[in-house]
Amino acid sequence: MKLSLIILFLSIFVTTGCSEWQNHSLTGPLPATVAYINDSAIDKREFQLFLNDAKAQTAGYFKQTYNADDSSSFWTTSFQGEVPIEKAKQLALDRLKEVKVQQLLAQEYGLVSDLSYTTFLENWSTENQRREKAIKNNQVIYGPKQYDERGYYTYVFSNLVLKVKAAFKEQTAPKGGDTDLSGLTDDQKQRALDASYAEKVKQLATAVQVRLVQHIYQEMMLQ
Repeated sequence: MKLSLIILFLSIFVTTGCSEWQNHSLTGPLPATVAYINDSAIDKREFQLFLNDAKAQTAGYFKQTYNADDSSSFWTTSFQGEVPIEKAKQLALDRLKEVKVQQLLAQEYGLVSDLSYTTFLENWSTENQRREKAIKNNQVIYGPKQYDERGYYTYVFSNLVLKVKAAFKEQTAPKGGDTDLSGLTDDQKQRALDASYAEKVKQLATAVQVRLVQHIYQEMMLQ
């Protein structure tokens, strides 16, 4: 009887447990999260994109402030308590806060549902495949033949901001007509909308809650 139970257990493991392990190994490990911005997970790959963007600004700051030049030890050297890599991380995080609150605002307005970086990367690959196929078929495409990661991120985010601004305009429009904007030209109205939207983003970014996954955050380096 005991032998039969052991055989039954082993057969269940082989057909289910082993299968689940294989499926997990095929999909690979989940991407690391470096931080949470208002409970929205920041993928390590997304943070890396912004960290790399901060390289030139950081190097310029340390050159101007401390007359420090780039070297093999530059990024981990302390200059009167300031370390370049830590400065770059903070700049990346500050910029990410501005971007993320706008993405979350888009989600609040029902303009987007999935903000994961994995989905972004899948969409990037699909778009480049579409462009490659269109070129082979002699079809007209607008923009580059292929997007790099930063270029596609900028393209997607810029288009999203336009949609968010339109939704923001509807949400904040005075009841009963644009009485506050009467007499203004279309250009003046647009500038007023841009200023109001920028103030909204600033407020959201200032009030944002950030939680770092410290061991991932500390190991981030420029690439």
